[in-house]
Amino acid sequence: MTVRTGFTPSTHGFPFPNWFPPGSPVVILPTPFGPLKLGDANAGLCGGMVYAALDLFVYGQPRPETATPPVFRYLCQRLLESWNLPFGVLKYYDGQRRPGASRMLGDLRIVEGLTRQTVLDEWPKVRDLLDTGRPAPLGLVTVASFDPRQLVKNHQVLAHGYTLSPDGDRVALHIYDPNYPDDDTATLTLRLDDPDAAVPIAHSCEGETVRGLFLSGYARPPEPPSW
Repeated sequence: MTVRTGFTPSTHGFPFPNWFPPGSPVVILPTPFGPLKLGDANAGLCGGMVYAALDLFVYGQPRPETATPPVFRYLCQRLLESWNLPFGVLKYYDGQRRPGASRMLGDLRIVEGLTRQTVLDEWPKVRDLLDTGRPAPLGLVTVASFDPRQLVKNHQVLAHGYTLSPDGDRVALHIYDPNYPDDDTATLTLRLDDPDAAVPIAHSCEGETVRGLFLSGYARPPEPPSW
């Protein structure tokens, strides 16, 4: 069973990769002492690219071919909004500090694992959204650490369809990954048959690099992107 939303990375995703020169600030704040530059886009603008691509899709606008200064500023703005502060960041942190497998005491589950949360809580939300024809922005938990400085190593992609195996034990999410522009074949493959185990999610371009995922809190902007 395959479900598609009409979004394709080679048409609706950005044709340039998620890479920006070192020292490119994400935020510039004016101060009496001169501009204050915060963040470094060289660490990636994946969330901004995912949200901006979805903005263009829902408004039916063509993608820009290059990251001109106005496009770059829009990506930075949408990056900050994709974090859904403070709750979005807390969701990443909860995921990266949570064990992959559930912790059991006899038949009692005392800690719910990240795989279980992904399979039983998040995948149904993602599927419901895709079934309505709307792409689903995803937060990907890629690290296991209590160190909040590792949050920047997590990632964001956009699911634009899925293929469910005949037995229902496995699903391949078709994704736009800003790290791989114009790749219409990129997928995340998730096993659904053993939620209490630590089962990594396989990225078709990177292997089993994803520990868990969740549906991001996207909101359509009141106006279409302009640059």
